[in-house]
Amino acid sequence: MKRLFLPVLLAASACQTDKDARPAPGPATYRVTFEATWSPATHSGAYPAGAHFSRLIGAAHAHSGSTGIGDDAYRALYRPGTVASAGIKDMAERGDNTALRSELEALARNQLVGLRFESRLGAIGSPGQFVDTVTVDAQHPLVTAVSMIAPSPDWFVALESPSLLDAAGQWQPHLSVPARAYDAGTDSGADFTSPDEPSFPVQLVRLISSGPLAPGGAATPLGTFHLERIR
Repeated sequence: MKRLFLPVLLAASACQTDKDARPAPGPATYRVTFEATWSPATHSGAYPAGAHFSRLIGAAHAHSGSTGIGDDAYRALYRPGTVASAGIKDMAERGDNTALRSELEALARNQLVGLRFESRLGAIGSPGQFVDTVTVDAQHPLVTAVSMIAPSPDWFVALESPSLLDAAGQWQPHLSVPARAYDAGTDSGADFTSPDEPSFPVQLVRLISSGPLAPGGAATPLGTFHLERIR
């Protein structure tokens, strides 16, 4: 029996070794579409005059655990339960991506963030649509992007994609992710057009589950992010 069992073990071990040695896939390019659906029909009573989204800014980035910092590189800038970065604050309050762009560039120098993208359109009304592309690789298989909900005190939507690599280590052909609303915790205004009221002390980032965007405690996504592999 031992003579029969040993080859089976060796074969299984060889299969596992072959699987572990499988080369990482090459880079892939995805079309990123933010389909904004926020409207009076989707959010009755919670659709202010001039509703729009600020310029979308995103990046391919490293997966949690692979960076040694214990969190997905981009998401660490606005992870719920933490203080928003200066770049997230400026984006969420004013739609200004300057500081956030610098933060992403710093992460890129440490190889935590790969290729970045920023929509050429300054803003879009809602309903409306942003379309851009991003290239991912095996070291940076996630895509995150943010855009200010406007007008608002400090609210924003985020694309938070799980890894674009599937369980077999291959690129997924497409993925759709709801555009969830966040509060950056930096302004205490309660409504869309509340005057500036800086939070002191600064509050923590949270998913919005109350207020005008979440009547009855149920928040409806403000749109959908679609990622479609194009090469």
